[in-house]
Amino acid sequence: MRTASIIFTVFKGHFKAWRRNKTTLFWTLAFPLLLMLLFGGLFSLQSDKMDLYIENNDMNQDSPSMASLRIIQLINQTDSFNIEDDEGNLEEQIRTIVIPKNFESRLEEGNSSIKLIMDESHQTFLRTSSLINGVINSMNVENQGVEQPIVLIQEQISSNDISFIEYFVPGVIGIAIMSTGIFGTIGTNTKYRKNGVIKKLATTPLSKFEWIIGLVLYHMLIGIISTIVILTVAVLVFNINIILNPVIIILIISGALTFPGLGMIISTVVREEEEADAAGNVVTFPMLFLSGTFFPLETMPTVIQAIARILPLTYLNNGLREIMIYGNYQAALWNCSIVFAIGIVTIAIAMKVTRWTDL
Repeated sequence: MRTASIIFTVFKGHFKAWRRNKTTLFWTLAFPLLLMLLFGGLFSLQSDKMDLYIENNDMNQDSPSMASLRIIQLINQTDSFNIEDDEGNLEEQIRTIVIPKNFESRLEEGNSSIKLIMDESHQTFLRTSSLINGVINSMNVENQGVEQPIVLIQEQISSNDISFIEYFVPGVIGIAIMSTGIFGTIGTNTKYRKNGVIKKLATTPLSKFEWIIGLVLYHMLIGIISTIVILTVAVLVFNINIILNPVIIILIISGALTFPGLGMIISTVVREEEEADAAGNVVTFPMLFLSGTFFPLETMPTVIQAIARILPLTYLNNGLREIMIYGNYQAALWNCSIVFAIGIVTIAIAMKVTRWTDL
C-alpha cells in the first residue's frame, strides 16, 4: 500500500510538471499534430484521380471492338481515373474493369455486361461504383433501341491499399509516444540533477523501482492523451476510418515502457540540462526517419530495412497500423510483444545503471 502511494505521488508530480513545461507539451502534442497536418495537407493537394486497370477481352482480329473502345472513352471522360492496361495479378490491383469477350455482339443482342473487381470495404468503392454506373447509363442512352441495357457485375476482392494519411496517422502516434518518453525523461532527470532534487529524493524511502514505475505510468497517461488528440484531429480533418480496439492501449503501455527506459539510460550520460535535447535528437531522429513512419519499409533500400528491424519505433508503428487501419489483431499483438519485450529489457537496464548519487 505504501509503495502504491509513493508511485502515485511520483506519477502526479511528473504530470504536474508536464502541464507546466512548454517544451514537453510541444513534443507531446504540437510536434506530432504539425507533422500530420503538414504532410497530410501536402498529399491531399495531389491529384485525386484513381488508378483503374482495364482488361479488354472484346477483340476483333486483334483490335478492340468499337463498343469496348466507347466504354473506355466514356470512362476517360469522367476525368476521375488514371487508366492502366491490366498486367499481373488482379489481387494486387485496387480496382479493375473487365470488358468480356463478345461484349459488342451481346450489346446488340441486349445481353451485355461489364465487371468491376474491387474491395467493397475500400474507402473509394462507392465513388468508383457510382462513376462506372454513370458510364454504363450513358452507354445505355446511346443504345436505346436495345431491349436489355448493359449491367454492372461487381466482384469482391481483398485489398490492403490505404491512403498516405491512413498510413501516416499511426506513425504520428508512435512519434508522440517516442518523443515524450525520451525527451521527457532525459529533460526531467537532467533538470532534477541540476536542481539537486534527485539527491534529496535519495535521502527518502523512495526506491528506484518506485521512481521508474511512477514515470512509466505517467508516460502511459500522456500516450493515451496524445493518441486521443491525434485521432480526433485526424478523423475531423482528414475523415479517415480508424478501428478502435483495446490492443491500442497495450501498445501504448509497451511504448511507455520502452522509450522512458531508453531515456533513463541516456540520462545517465547527460550531465547538463542544455545537452538534453541534443541527446534526445541523436536517438529520436534516426528512428523518426528509418522506422517506416512516412513510407513503407518495403520501398527503402535493404540496408535501411535491416537497420529498421532493430528500432523499437518500427514495431510500435507497425502494431498501431495493423490494428487501427487493417484490423489485423494477430500481427498487431506480434509487434506489441516485441515492443513490450524491448521495454522490459530497457527498464531493467535503466534500473541497473541508474544511481541516485549520479543523478
